[in-house]
Amino acid sequence: MRIDNNLNGMLAVQMQVNQNAQTIASTTKSSTDIENQENLPLNTQDFTNAMVDMIPQTIAYEANANGIRTKDEMMSTILDIKA
Repeated sequence: MRIDNNLNGMLAVQMQVNQNAQTIASTTKSSTDIENQENLPLNTQDFTNAMVDMIPQTIAYEANANGIRTKDEMMSTILDIKA
């Protein structure tokens, strides 16, 4: 019972979340800049896409964490049976 797959999945999701966070931060910063007001609809679309993309990423991260938790409980049970 290895947790490598779950950890790799969590790292991949973390990278996606970081990328979306950067998009959100840059969109928010540019929307307050008066010089970039003509690009606002594109920035709003980027912001919306980044926020929506975070929903399945959060679910995937939680699913991987639950997988690790389940494997930990199984190992504890196996060790209790052996002892």
